[in-house]
Amino acid sequence: MDPVYPAAPLEAPKGSGELLAAPEHQHLLPPAPPSYDQATSTPAEAKGPALEAPTSAATATQHTVIVIPTSPYGPEPIDVQCPHCHNFARTRVSCRPNSRTHLFALLLCLFQLYCCVCLPYCISSCMNTNHYCGMCDRYLGTYDRK
Repeated sequence: MDPVYPAAPLEAPKGSGELLAAPEHQHLLPPAPPSYDQATSTPAEAKGPALEAPTSAATATQHTVIVIPTSPYGPEPIDVQCPHCHNFARTRVSCRPNSRTHLFALLLCLFQLYCCVCLPYCISSCMNTNHYCGMCDRYLGTYDRK
């Protein structure tokens, strides 16, 4: 078996203090790191190929469309898996008045239909619908009337 390293390092010329490897073992040594000037300057071949400007026919404008998810809840109770108790149950709905309900009541007052003022508060289609879990009774979401 041949030794990998030379038996004794060769001395460089007197006064330099450097060690030289034998020519037959030169291929075993790693390449010397670049000098500071070589490392800080950017040679032209390292920059890569020049990018060509696209022609006007090839340019295309990209548009990003952001879709806001709508509520899965509707005006009627639905079957869902509760994120809190993880049971499959039908939601319990509760109607709550919104600003539109109050606006209808105000309009009825302005037209002096005082006997009909309570109607927007009795009609569920004029109000938002809140959904609650049928098992644990926790709030799940709202269906907003538009």
